Amino acid sequence: MRSSDDSLPEGLGEEAEEPADTGEAARRHRSAIIGQTIIAALIGWAYLYNVVMKEHGWFEGMFQIIDTLTEDLVTNSVVTVVVGFGILLVFTATKLYTQIISNAYSFRILEKLTIEDFPHKRFKQIGHRLLNFQNEPVPKTVYPLRPSSVLISFATLYLMSWLYLVLFSEALFFVSWSAGVDLPLTEHNLQLLPTLALAIPFSARVMAYLRYPYTQDYADFMPGAVFVLLLVASLGYLFDSQDQKFFLLQIWDEDAYFHTFLQNGLLLAFIPVFTEALYWMLIIFVSEDSDL
Repeated sequence: MRSSDDSLPEGLGEEAEEPADTGEAARRHRSAIIGQTIIAALIGWAYLYNVVMKEHGWFEGMFQIIDTLTEDLVTNSVVTVVVGFGILLVFTATKLYTQIISNAYSFRILEKLTIEDFPHKRFKQIGHRLLNFQNEPVPKTVYPLRPSSVLISFATLYLMSWLYLVLFSEALFFVSWSAGVDLPLTEHNLQLLPTLALAIPFSARVMAYLRYPYTQDYADFMPGAVFVLLLVASLGYLFDSQDQKFFLLQIWDEDAYFHTFLQNGLLLAFIPVFTEALYWMLIIFVSEDSDL
């Protein structure tokens, strides 16, 4: 009697088996082709650059390819890379700041983050959680639970308030100057500009207290404002502009202005800290009354 397998054509009675490394070999082959294409593109661009821009001969341009790639391209790209990392650093820091002030639970979240990951030296995890600060779960309380964390939170908020008081004072002065509005500086009006400057981030914090739904949208313009300010200031410095006026430089050059600005700034920067303390105290008293 003939078996059922004998009636099938040869090779169909069992599954065809592929070598296990076929997929890996194909992937390596494609990667090699892509790598060769990249190298060819770089060499081709360097050769055309030598011939067209450096006006080398067709034969001479081939021998100058290595010099173009190593000296001209790499050397000039260092500045671009440094500036790019600087932009990334500034944007990351300002973005984290906006996420902190637009979240009423931010300092309790920072305390939990420090307690959970820092003792175990999970620095990569800390960085990931800071970059995704808005995705952190909402804790039960808005205030830190350790006295040391409270003091650190107040100190951090005070330093951040000082920083943005300075930055936005310069930014507001620059916007006025670029719009053709001259802001004369006197000892009497030196408090007005820092007050308006501090009101910008402070208003975002008040929105967070009130659970305003568009708080993050409002705060997101701050990284762009800081970036534009630093970019314009850097360009003015690099191009040695004689027309650009800087608020902080005028204050620094005048002792009376500097003393007044410092005195006003020390008081103004503490307003967010004082408000945060009142907010936490209010939450504590409300929670205690609700337990009665």
